[in-house]
Amino acid sequence: MLLGTHESVAGGLDKAFLLAEAHGDEAIQIFTKNASQWKEPVLVPAQIAAFRAAHAAWGGRPIVAHGSYLVNLCTDKVEILERSRETVFAEMARCEDLGVENIALHPGAALGLPEDAALDRIAEGLSLVLERTKGMRTRLCLENTAGAGSTMGWSLEQMASIIERTDDGHARLGVCLDTQHLFAAGYDLRTAAGYDAFFAEFEAKIGTRRIAAFHLNDSKRPLGERVDRHEEIGMGQIGLYPFWRLMNDVRFEHTAGIVELPPITAASSFARLKALRGAPEPHKQRLVKPLELTAPPVKGAKGPARRR
Repeated sequence: MLLGTHESVAGGLDKAFLLAEAHGDEAIQIFTKNASQWKEPVLVPAQIAAFRAAHAAWGGRPIVAHGSYLVNLCTDKVEILERSRETVFAEMARCEDLGVENIALHPGAALGLPEDAALDRIAEGLSLVLERTKGMRTRLCLENTAGAGSTMGWSLEQMASIIERTDDGHARLGVCLDTQHLFAAGYDLRTAAGYDAFFAEFEAKIGTRRIAAFHLNDSKRPLGERVDRHEEIGMGQIGLYPFWRLMNDVRFEHTAGIVELPPITAASSFARLKALRGAPEPHKQRLVKPLELTAPPVKGAKGPARRR
């Protein structure tokens, strides 16, 4: 797997490659716009040229763009639905200009819609976007969700159904698999049997060839809680085994694997994942974080209380 982190684009999109070089990334993820705003940036030719030149200087390694958090392709609010569809189209056009091959996209939340109607609406929006972007190399990749609330795309059945219902979906839709979201949704890869069974099911329902990227995150919360809470690799409820398997799975040798954590914990997780390549199966299922207990302050004492 080609390992990387989500890099900042502060100061210009091309600046992400300076960080990628410094961090030893083999792939990166970026935002091409503020993911929490509808506003779309206008990229001038000089910005596009600078980005493409920096990417080439970095070796042309894989880039994943993360789509806007505001997008909801199955909302029943017409204005938000239209804005979401236009935002996905604009992201594809921007990535095409920049030479970014894959976009990780959250399908949205059904809110009051029945599941079947929500899946239809997502597919309708994707179909419209794909029709408008025919000929583009940039690919939309559905990211599986943790399943909190009414978010769609948490199960393999839902993901497969979206692809099936989307016009040209089989040819042009990819998948970005988030390990924490899988675990939150109830998919347990912590044993050899569990890992093999999951990817056998994925192959049968979707096809592993469709996996364009992974988000590599451990989980703060237990299996099946449907809560999106990322943790350092090996320090959470998932443990080391699934990541060891992924690092040594020849099917994903050239697939981008992105750590989505704050910079300090991303660096340690990145190093841990890299060390799992070619390594024997880890003896420990999970690394244990040291528990720091702070003693209550002593009345009248000066300075901070002593740690036990």
